[in-house]
Amino acid sequence: MEGQTPPDSMQGEARPPPAYVSKVLEDDNLLTEIIVRVGFPTSLVRAACVCRRWLSHASDRAFLRRFRELHPPRLLGFYLAQGYPYDAARFFPMLPQPPELAAVIRRTNFSKKEGGTMVGCSNGSVLTRRMNFSVLSLTNSVLAYELVFAVHSPLCYDYDRGMAILPGLQFTMPCLYNWAQLFSKEEGDGSSYFYVTVEDTMEPKVNVYMLQTGDDAWQKHLTLGSDRLLHPQSSPKGVLVDSKIYFATDNAIVVLDLTSSILSAIQLPHGVGFDLGTTMLSRVDDGSGVYLIHIKELQLHIWLHNGDNWLLVDTICLSETCAGLLEDEPTADIRINHVGDYNGFVFLEMGRSAHYLDVRRRTLCKVYEMTTEEKYLGDIYPLMMTWAPFFPTVRPARNAT
Repeated sequence: MEGQTPPDSMQGEARPPPAYVSKVLEDDNLLTEIIVRVGFPTSLVRAACVCRRWLSHASDRAFLRRFRELHPPRLLGFYLAQGYPYDAARFFPMLPQPPELAAVIRRTNFSKKEGGTMVGCSNGSVLTRRMNFSVLSLTNSVLAYELVFAVHSPLCYDYDRGMAILPGLQFTMPCLYNWAQLFSKEEGDGSSYFYVTVEDTMEPKVNVYMLQTGDDAWQKHLTLGSDRLLHPQSSPKGVLVDSKIYFATDNAIVVLDLTSSILSAIQLPHGVGFDLGTTMLSRVDDGSGVYLIHIKELQLHIWLHNGDNWLLVDTICLSETCAGLLEDEPTADIRINHVGDYNGFVFLEMGRSAHYLDVRRRTLCKVYEMTTEEKYLGDIYPLMMTWAPFFPTVRPARNAT
């Protein structure tokens, strides 16, 4: 009505915050205690955009270490690759997810316009591979093929940063190796990639090709020969822990030290073997060793190799922990499809369905049921929230003139 003073929310100028709010926000210690509790890296980036002072706190290395301890990287969901066409791999979110991550989840269904086989997920990135065949010499009938890996970043806001195609790695035919795997390792502001092949011939040897940030071509890092390399196994997949690659052979785990160029072997715990789908390897968070996860008759055993010995650190009896869920499931042929880093979770395959086991919470839930047309489940590739966050770049202050 006329003559009345409009409410505060309708005033033309914003009122300064109350004194007690200013007192909190101007105290650096209190401010960091507030920011560290925002919960998600996406929220942390938004907080860093408030001003330079908030950005300075949010991007501090000690602060980020504490933030990660309080809020470990979250499992957003998983891709399911079920054979050809590989570029049709589908994403399934882990539900429920908080509303703050709704926009992030929507970006996971990206289009892999370069095509190729999905070969892994690492820290919010998806790795794919395609092969290009060529003829090097018509006279001598020399054939060759080129492996081209692409790194997709579906969680990235910037479309130009959404995919990076790595330089091709060329091999001549016939192919002599019978085991190969791509490994990635984050270092500073970039990543290093290692493509490892094993030639299981009369004189077995391992070759390591390396690509570092800024390189325009792959380099052969090392070649080693050893009888330890006899009969490498495609399952379980190898893992890169710090500077060591662990992969399976007939009855042992071979350890390839990329720094010292030394091969060694770890014998399996008593009663454990590499039967299809029964055993997987997982990285230890501090880089000190490797986990071995083994399932037998609804007993999930988790072993830690740290130093010279195996230590049984956990045993989960699925028939007791998840009895209600397993009543209608065929458990005679239960397999491990994928194990998360640092032994946090396990994807199990039971009959025609996939289940997610949270190791710490001891909870099991069904995440996928095969249709009548599907012949087999396929490979599961979990997608984790990216860490560390990408903070905005601070522009230099404008010249007053």
